[in-house]
Amino acid sequence: MTHHFARGLLVLISLGLSGCAAFSPDSGMTAVSDLTSQTINKDVAFVRTAEGAEAVNATVRRLLARTLTAETAVQIALLNNKGLQAAYNELALAETELVEQSLPPNPVFSVSRITGNGASEIERQVVGDILALATLPFRSEIARDRFRQAQLRAALATLRLAADVRRAYLRAVAGNEMVVLLTDAKATAESTAQLAVKLGETGSINKLDQAREQVFYSETTADLATARQSTASARERLARLMGLWDGGLDFRLPDQLPPLPRRPQALPSIEADAVAHRIERVCHAVAEVVLDLSEAMRCVVAVAKR
Repeated sequence: MTHHFARGLLVLISLGLSGCAAFSPDSGMTAVSDLTSQTINKDVAFVRTAEGAEAVNATVRRLLARTLTAETAVQIALLNNKGLQAAYNELALAETELVEQSLPPNPVFSVSRITGNGASEIERQVVGDILALATLPFRSEIARDRFRQAQLRAALATLRLAADVRRAYLRAVAGNEMVVLLTDAKATAESTAQLAVKLGETGSINKLDQAREQVFYSETTADLATARQSTASARERLARLMGLWDGGLDFRLPDQLPPLPRRPQALPSIEADAVAHRIERVCHAVAEVVLDLSEAMRCVVAVAKR
């Protein structure tokens, strides 16, 4: 009986070893990189070494050496944003769990010595967790689906960051353009208000018209201050999304937004494509699969305990 049990245990261990997962060279970043490249045509990097960090810093410094465009700002953020690096770390942890769950449990070896009546006997035992071996395929499949879900979450975080950077960039540049326009308007309003005062001294215009010019000048001054504050906040948000600090905060932005296209682009199927390729939708589907596998595994464990 013991011989058959040991042989069955060895068979289960060999089957478990045949399905073991191994660490990938890039911690699962291939799927994220491919999806990002296909969607927004940008590069991503998972910084894990000092050499990798230095390479990223060199690239960021090179991109910051010239006036930023929306595409350049997105690329800097994808390489330098620390929150995105945290999402990639979660992906690496999910791969570690995948490898761990695909390995069979370690057998326990024990040696005991029994003595009595002048005789001694040495007993050797090999004990394995049969329940863990029986549920190994289910646990491995669950971990694999969770790893796939982590890849999709990392890709979603990447695309979401790119969209946030584009939005912040446009607001920052639009704020700069608005400040320039309001500065010119303030100068004009100030000249008009001063002229109104002098004309009022000669009796050419009445007090009401003078007051109107002064109110317009005051409103323009207040609008300019508000625009400057909003522009500073937008620039700070853009710098935060790009992961810049200290010496990188002096980046240059254009004075005005690019011109609008002369004709609107015809994209008749854009809504259908957006819904069909939503990463959140795929993440939810993978999560449902993980829950189904977890429920099946619980049933197997319950039956085995009986």
